[in-house]
Amino acid sequence: MPKYYLLPKRLAKRAPWTQQPVWLLEALVFYSLYGLVRLLPFALAAAFLSRLLGSLGYWNDKKRRVVRRNLEFVLPQLSAADRDGYVRQVFRCTGLAAAELFLLDRLWKHRDRFLEFDVHPEAMQAFERREAMVFATAHAGAWQLTNLISREYGLSISILYAREANPWLHRFFLQRRRAFGSRLVPSTGGVRELIRELGAGHSVGAAFDTRIDSGEMIPFFGVPAPTNTTPARLSLRGYPLIPIRCVRLPGQRYRIEVLAPLAPADPQAGRQEQVRELTLRLNRLFEDWIRESPGDWLCMKRRWPKDAEPAAGADAQGSTS
Repeated sequence: MPKYYLLPKRLAKRAPWTQQPVWLLEALVFYSLYGLVRLLPFALAAAFLSRLLGSLGYWNDKKRRVVRRNLEFVLPQLSAADRDGYVRQVFRCTGLAAAELFLLDRLWKHRDRFLEFDVHPEAMQAFERREAMVFATAHAGAWQLTNLISREYGLSISILYAREANPWLHRFFLQRRRAFGSRLVPSTGGVRELIRELGAGHSVGAAFDTRIDSGEMIPFFGVPAPTNTTPARLSLRGYPLIPIRCVRLPGQRYRIEVLAPLAPADPQAGRQEQVRELTLRLNRLFEDWIRESPGDWLCMKRRWPKDAEPAAGADAQGSTS
């Protein structure tokens, strides 16, 4: 999470004394927005935040360059002008994500109106066995709503979250996330924390589509990118690896889709080979989700190495060769 939302990093370094006042101002802005949004119907709240945060985010030059660069890898066949429409949509999705988090309790309370669940039979069998599982999603669509499966199916899930540097905003977002009905685990604990949670019988869930500099170079949209292999490694410890996503549907409805668990194609292969194969398959699922709606991929951070170039031809269209 960013250290500041309203203060440029360069200014913060020059005037460190501004940290506390700016943090307090940011908290005031978020609490005020939250108070206003709570007064609105969900559709109006989503439209308002989508327009407001989308406009503010788009005019952040640095963020706009990062999103534009990421979408070059997703949509290499489009011209820069055509891709720019998706860039604008990505920023509007920040507002949608904010509305979904701010009004999460309302979405759950009226879930018959807003939510539908589609669980693969193999995943449902794992639910019924109440075994510890690894849920893997991407920052695509309404990914935050995937956490509601814990309340829908009575599962014990530990959700990883990034702690805010701003202590007031940390409390603010923690309060909003409690509506997930899940255990909340700071991501600073790393893999060891996940292993502890799984060992205690709790499932774990997180979005694994972002760059991790210590990760392995695994193809993503046909181009090697530093990738988190943790889901695959945990799966090989005996925990089902279950992809999950939430699709935004017309009419402010959402479909939470739980896919079949992923298992190694060749259980006799070496461990590292199995890790790479499972991670590549997970990446390809993420690619499919992102291609369905590129503007719904929240990609505010650089995903590929700086010197990488987008794939062309079959690779760019999702070749599995």
